[in-house]
Amino acid sequence: MQGVDRSEVTLVPYHREWGEKFLTEKELLESIIGKHIIDLQHFGSTAIGGIATKPVIDILVGVEDLADVERFDRKALAAKKYHQLGHVEQEGKVVFAKFPALPDLRRTHYMHVVEHNGMWWKSHIGFRDALIEKPSLAKEYEALKKELAKKYPNNVRAYTEEKAEWIQSLAL
Repeated sequence: MQGVDRSEVTLVPYHREWGEKFLTEKELLESIIGKHIIDLQHFGSTAIGGIATKPVIDILVGVEDLADVERFDRKALAAKKYHQLGHVEQEGKVVFAKFPALPDLRRTHYMHVVEHNGMWWKSHIGFRDALIEKPSLAKEYEALKKELAKKYPNNVRAYTEEKAEWIQSLAL
């Protein structure tokens, strides 16, 4: 099953079709916001073959300037079930989630909009590429995620913060 509630930490085995689902979503998003974006990439654990992950597809959207988000066709995005997450406040990033069955708050995709080739872009793509290039590092990351999912099954914030600490300690 794809998707998670915002309060749960659920990991599932890797599924090959996630790459295909990303490509379908990429085509959809390019048809809506393509004129405002420079690049669109699959990242996060669903982009890494063979490791357990939350069943949510992470999409990285690179724009010239973060202010370009204001020119996105929000009505068209909403019609395709994408909504900005106002409670997600990270400097240099705007996050949208796809909620296919509102009012159910299960999210199936996250769209992270960042400055192309900026700090967020480089760190997300760099980490993804490091995990792909180093399977032992990917397995270490998977073990950490499984440990944290057991420790924080209903605390996404704590799960995410501890993962971020580990990732930052790698100094990639």
